[in-house]
Amino acid sequence: MAEDVPATPIRILMVEDSALDAELITLQLRRAGLPFTVERTWSDQGMRDALAAHDFDVILADHVLPGFSGDLALELAGALAPEVPFIFVSGTLSEELAVEALKRGARDYVVKSRLQRLPDAILRAINEAQERRRLLQVENELRESHQRLRLITDSLPALIAYLDRDHHYRFANQAYMEWHGLDPEAMVGRHAREMVGEEGFAALQEQLDKVLRGERVSFETLAHRRVGPPRHAQVDFVPELGPEGAVLGYYAMARDISELKHAQALLKASNESLERQVNERTSALHRSESRLQALFESSFQHQNLLTLDGHIIDTNSASLAAILATKDDVRGALYCESAWFASTEGVPAIVCQAVLEAAAGNASRHELDLLLPTGKRTFEFSFRPLLDHQGTITAVVSEAVETTARRQAEEALRQSQKIEAVGQLTGGIAHDFNNILTVIAGNVEYAKLLTERLGDVADGSTRALDNALKGVMRAANVTQRLLAFSRRQPLRSLPVDLNAQLRGMEDMLHRSLGELVQLEIVHHPDIWCVEVDPSQLEASVLNLAVNARDAMPEGGRLVIEVDNAHLDNDFTAQNPDVPPGHYAMLRVKDTGHGMSAETLTRVFEPFFTTKEVGRGTGLGLSMVYGFVKQSGGHVLVDSAPGAGTSITLLFPRSAAELPQAGQTEHRGLGGYEMQEEATVLVAEDNDDVRAYTVDTLRQLGYRVLEAHDGASAMRLLERTDVDVDLLFSDIVMPGMSGWELAKRALAHKPALRVLFTSGYPRDIDASGAVGRNIAILGKPFTRSDLARSIRGSLQDE
Repeated sequence: MAEDVPATPIRILMVEDSALDAELITLQLRRAGLPFTVERTWSDQGMRDALAAHDFDVILADHVLPGFSGDLALELAGALAPEVPFIFVSGTLSEELAVEALKRGARDYVVKSRLQRLPDAILRAINEAQERRRLLQVENELRESHQRLRLITDSLPALIAYLDRDHHYRFANQAYMEWHGLDPEAMVGRHAREMVGEEGFAALQEQLDKVLRGERVSFETLAHRRVGPPRHAQVDFVPELGPEGAVLGYYAMARDISELKHAQALLKASNESLERQVNERTSALHRSESRLQALFESSFQHQNLLTLDGHIIDTNSASLAAILATKDDVRGALYCESAWFASTEGVPAIVCQAVLEAAAGNASRHELDLLLPTGKRTFEFSFRPLLDHQGTITAVVSEAVETTARRQAEEALRQSQKIEAVGQLTGGIAHDFNNILTVIAGNVEYAKLLTERLGDVADGSTRALDNALKGVMRAANVTQRLLAFSRRQPLRSLPVDLNAQLRGMEDMLHRSLGELVQLEIVHHPDIWCVEVDPSQLEASVLNLAVNARDAMPEGGRLVIEVDNAHLDNDFTAQNPDVPPGHYAMLRVKDTGHGMSAETLTRVFEPFFTTKEVGRGTGLGLSMVYGFVKQSGGHVLVDSAPGAGTSITLLFPRSAAELPQAGQTEHRGLGGYEMQEEATVLVAEDNDDVRAYTVDTLRQLGYRVLEAHDGASAMRLLERTDVDVDLLFSDIVMPGMSGWELAKRALAHKPALRVLFTSGYPRDIDASGAVGRNIAILGKPFTRSDLARSIRGSLQDE
């Protein structure tokens, strides 16, 4: 026989009215050795009942039947059992009728005079039916794969397409409708030039040439949308290689990266058009799965595909890189107990619950801090069900976007805002305190002058007043440090060579550190110039060195080094208050006991100290912080218990030339004689300070006018009968500030001399030329300070 004999009986429905012919057919099948069962009928209703009651492998029908016909039987079989092969067995069927029957759906015809052909015809028809069913099954699987890919790619915000070697679209996802206003099906067959234009296509030519050579290409570009301005897009071209390595086409994936780090880049592929043959359809299915895996692996997100009970089916490269593992290490493992979560207490239970909820159809999001083999990192996880085209949940998808850098930047911003708030408070306190100290210092000095005239009789009182004046100066030093922290101290910025500055401090540092601390100063031969206040820089370095000495009570090593540094965008992303650029660096590093994480969060707060009571004010580091920030720089602290402390000061590079060695500044008053009839206008809102200042100046022989605010001072200056030689003004006053008063006064009277005073010079950076060119007498000041400053301002032509 031409066909293999089946092991199970063939179920035959015989539509034959002749019992003799039925017997002959049965006998012929037995002779052929076919196992079979047969049910015979010859009417319409009988055939309907048989097809409703049983399943059959083949239908044999005569062409001529009483009250019925083979043609009607064929039509009925096509309606009720289209998958069952139908064979005509007739003695009256002509060749023309047979051909017509085959066109209507019959699989074969056998004339009764040649029944020996029937066994082979039955086996052939059954085998063809089985092949058709297998082909249909493969087609359904391909269709489901295509729908699943379409569902996944359409759910992504990224543009996903597949183009052939000639740059014609063969697949495009739903995102093209949002970007270009075109249905994905309308994209198929279009050339890429139609979508990006001639100019855009020419700009992409280099990348397109690379991908056609088999290279994977990734680049950023400006992509145009149907509406709105162009958007920045991250574009990836991934070639598809044939069995022999030839490039068949390429995948184009584009994701919007204008909204920082919120774009999701899940890229999926499409399969080729469905093939009609079984082998070709199976090959297309394999290629489709390969493309899907390539897109899955190319995603920058951490992605995991899980079973409904939480076991790992697949995971992509980005996710594996986080735990330094391979697919074989994790495939089949329970996801919530895997290396991603096992080392972080409490997290496995959260993940297990999230997977179960996703399997039940409920998506969820969680921000998790994880201890991974690659370090402590923060991620935003999402768990969602994966649905097939019928809406059935088939798997769970876990996706994660790393938010470590964003969290660090947010924490740095919170710390900066806290320091700024404390700085505002301390600056205000310093302002009021300096006004009080000015009055105390001046009157104590005046009392001291009076008691000195009494000679030995008042010797005890003189010592007491000396001590009181020293106490005032110490309090003034505290307020000065508060102003440094609040970044409100007046700085005298000059070009500074950090190498030369440290050389000049070396002897003082050795004396301050003592014999137990080994000091090493590392210079940089080509250090960049910076513009800072040299005295404040020295005070900051000395402060840091003394703190380092106190952290090494049994001795140790202190290294002070200078270097050049370039801060890139990665650094500034984690420190939003620092612009990128070139900086000169000064680092103080010790081998002391270090600081805990809790201490590090408060290290720059004023009055915070870890030293014993009486051994520190807690203002040293806050002063350093304020000075560096006011100089446009940044302070970095790196410390851990038992590992020492490293504090780095970063100052912006200056375009000025480095000062020459030995260059000094000469200042002096010369041989000035006080002018006769010099008139000083005192503008001060604090009544006590104004009264003390006016009395002192009158005692020094000056003619004095006074005003309680800026507006009053301007009215006096604008009077034609008043001639003022010097304006002595507080900076912080209600209504009109000292800066504004000086600008208006100089505009009205350009020859007027001006001297500022303040315990809290707000907006010093915004004062412009007035703030840079006019001296400031800081509060608190003594009588001698006032006399010297007034005399110097009047002498300065």
